[in-house]
Amino acid sequence: MAKIPLAVVGYGHMSSQSYCPMLHSLAERIGLAALVETDEERRAQGMDIYAFGGGFASVREMLAARKPRAALVLVPATAHYEVIAELLEAGVDVYTEKPDTHHLAAARELVALAKERRCVYQVGQNRLFLTALRRAKEFFGETPVDFAHVEKSKPERRTDSEYLLDDGLHVLSPLLWLAGEVAEVLGAVCVPERLLSAHLRLASGGAATLTMHLDSGYWVERFLLHGPGKSANVVTPDVVELYQDGHQVGDSTVGRLPLLFNPASLLGFQAAVDHFLDCVGSRAEPVGSAASLLRVHEVMNEVFARAGIPTL
Repeated sequence: MAKIPLAVVGYGHMSSQSYCPMLHSLAERIGLAALVETDEERRAQGMDIYAFGGGFASVREMLAARKPRAALVLVPATAHYEVIAELLEAGVDVYTEKPDTHHLAAARELVALAKERRCVYQVGQNRLFLTALRRAKEFFGETPVDFAHVEKSKPERRTDSEYLLDDGLHVLSPLLWLAGEVAEVLGAVCVPERLLSAHLRLASGGAATLTMHLDSGYWVERFLLHGPGKSANVVTPDVVELYQDGHQVGDSTVGRLPLLFNPASLLGFQAAVDHFLDCVGSRAEPVGSAASLLRVHEVMNEVFARAGIPTL
């Protein structure tokens, strides 16, 4: 099977610490076509460590020299629209870190462009690939989720809309994946620099709550699901407690050996990129597609509106 020529756009923290270190494990599937990085020093660092076919200061410069089949876009979110649009326009399949853009109108434009150019366009929603969350989804199967509570709390003291969107995607996207469509945002409360909380009605007839406490004592990301005879409590990245008819089912910890684990694998990044490459080959719509994220963005905007904070 021919290797996929892959470009990496951006060599900042997420790229150098989470994504590029796992590229060696994909050596049988990809060829490192190019590294694009505006900062000359960081570009030189990436070129020294990895066997990229070429280093470039911009996507335009790269495309003038060579066209990869696919690209990982790992630049800051403020630069996503311009970079992704240029790649999609050229017919390059794109995997980007979340969010694809901060503004819904721009996100819709990129999804439409990907459809027009027939490109695979995936947003790195790594939670959808966590073993703990996947085990909970498999456990529930066809059992409806009557109630779900999702929480993303951390000591940050920020409740501006862009920050809330960035963090909210981590839990709202998996909520829709686990519990189904949100039919209505019933209400929401925002306490500046401390809290955003919302009450949601699920299309299935059930209910869900979303809570983000931004002045908490510690970092926690939690998913609590209840349905007829079944419950699941997931604390990411690797705790999943499953219960059926009052009894716990299986082990509580997955994916980690003490002092011996791969963060990219544990946190779902490896599986997300593997899936992207599968879709580049098969031309299938990816789990975590940019198109699917539009609904998540719409729900977040509805929550913002209910809470009286600016929509995006």
